[in-house]
Amino acid sequence: MITTTQLRAFAFFLSNTSRWELEKAGIISPGPSGDTAWKRFNNDFDVFVIKLSAEKLAAMTDMIAGYLQVSEYSREQAAAAARNVA
Repeated sequence: MITTTQLRAFAFFLSNTSRWELEKAGIISPGPSGDTAWKRFNNDFDVFVIKLSAEKLAAMTDMIAGYLQVSEYSREQAAAAARNVA
């Protein structure tokens, strides 16, 4: 089950992920050959995911999972810092 915090973190992932990050992960091709995939990532994410190969889908899953873990860790650190200040 997804939590509201995870959903918000996923929305941040979608809005903050750069083309360079997707190219580096091997999810889209660099240069003009990746233009269509980059446009689809931004404008039609569900179709983008459906069209990914198994290898690229696994890379995308790892990328999202890493982003969600970092986001959760950051919230925990912020809460701990707030407790230390109080």
